[in-house]
Amino acid sequence: MSEQSLVERITYLENKVTILARLAEISTALNSRVQLEPLLKQIMKTAVEITGSEAASVLLWNNNKQQLFFAASTTISRTDDPLLGMPVPMDSIAGTILKENRTLQVDDARSDPRHYNKVDEDIQFQTRSLLGVPMTYKDRVIGVLEAINKRNLPWTEDDKMYLNNLAAQAAVAIEGAQLVMELKRANEELSEVDKLKNDFIAIASHELRT
Repeated sequence: MSEQSLVERITYLENKVTILARLAEISTALNSRVQLEPLLKQIMKTAVEITGSEAASVLLWNNNKQQLFFAASTTISRTDDPLLGMPVPMDSIAGTILKENRTLQVDDARSDPRHYNKVDEDIQFQTRSLLGVPMTYKDRVIGVLEAINKRNLPWTEDDKMYLNNLAAQAAVAIEGAQLVMELKRANEELSEVDKLKNDFIAIASHELRT
């Protein structure tokens, strides 16, 4: 092995160790967050870092509406952006990933008929390449994690491994955060019911006394 090859190999291994350490670190961070919005931001930030990409997106599956929609994206600069909550066709790249539950690499998104151009038009962004992986929780696909526009193509097997690892951690954390949100809503509804019940009893008691 030449000296240059040795240096390249050492650099590659050092980078791999750094990324794996980052994934181990982010596992704790993700599971310590209970609010969905900061959790999604952390997932996307990490996806960009570990794959050397320009942007990332998280799309989640709404089982009630039977729709895949944008939950978050680093291409969005405002929290009120119309892209948030936008449904994505199931014949799109993300829809294919969800339906087939498999990693999908697209080196030239503009020439792929599955690319959903409306998103780029709405946010004035150009998707050139994309790596997407399914987010699976207990054998159920709950969404898709995408890394967009790798700075130095091609996408590598390491990119796929890192992003799949992050997606697995993200799925568990997202399910946990959504469960907390549902419990919070249920408690708020119960509190409202209790208040209405107490108000009714107070009014009824007053009427009986008078």
